Amino acid sequence: MRFLIIALMICVLLSTQSPGKETTIVYSGSVVPLDQQASDVSGIWSVSLNDTVITAAINQTGREITGRCRSDAWSGVISGMVSGDQMSMAFAALQGDVLISIYMSGKLAGEVVNGEFIRMDSSGLSDSGSFIARRVSSDTSGYTSAKRVVINRTEYRVSGPVSGILGLNEI
Repeated sequence: MRFLIIALMICVLLSTQSPGKETTIVYSGSVVPLDQQASDVSGIWSVSLNDTVITAAINQTGREITGRCRSDAWSGVISGMVSGDQMSMAFAALQGDVLISIYMSGKLAGEVVNGEFIRMDSSGLSDSGSFIARRVSSDTSGYTSAKRVVINRTEYRVSGPVSGILGLNEI
């Protein structure tokens, strides 16, 4: 977005100049070209933010990232972008009837991302802080979502297959 704004400003400046005059443009920020090679972030990541640990399976196509994620209490989806060594992601999940939304932005250094997050939910709770994410595997085939089993109106979260547990199926 910043690149687009700068390009627009340059076009406006150039269009207002008289023919034959030189124009010098000075910009002190950093610009990441859209065609810059994105870092590869595909894989399974362990993300720690405040009191929550999230496991994320991230797939990447060019600069775009998508995937699935889970904590002990919910399963969700991921959408985001990688640009150079910068990574931003949005997580969305349901925990019971509550929608959870987490936005994270950080700097990639090898197999680790450090950054800041904002977490909000539909019940009005929110928090923010620092996060750290570590890639634990480059292969996402071993990822499994959190599963729910309901027994007598009580919801339980389990990992692994649920078929055969008291004859109940995954919901």
